[in-house]
Amino acid sequence: MIFFDGTYRLRRQDNGPPISIGKWACSWRLRIIDFAVNQPDVKHLKPIVVVATQTGQGLFKTTCAESLGKRICRDFDLDINEILWIEHFPGELDRMYVATFTPKSYFGTETFYAIDWRPIRPNEIAAIKLFIPESDPDQ
Repeated sequence: MIFFDGTYRLRRQDNGPPISIGKWACSWRLRIIDFAVNQPDVKHLKPIVVVATQTGQGLFKTTCAESLGKRICRDFDLDINEILWIEHFPGELDRMYVATFTPKSYFGTETFYAIDWRPIRPNEIAAIKLFIPESDPDQ
């Protein structure tokens, strides 16, 4: 079940440089899927899937995981260890990548992560294509 499907934005700092592009630093179409709702009798290693699609709006050209990952987890009360994080970069190449979060340092109660990327696997595409039809390369 998709429990969020919308645009997630990071506001520019009000004290930042005056830029005429707009008030958003970055903007992503975000879909959050909870596999446990559809299949409560199945134990999923990663029961939550976050699919972030680049909108091309905003100043940052980094990945969503790097710029918004911690905020998204906080705002939606997600455990980063239970998430399959997928980013979709539409366009000529139309690629999807999966992020792996590895704790690298701690400051007080906050954890900082190293993020590694790999291409999405066929079984992961098969798992999300019911919810995200554009993920199916055969369409």
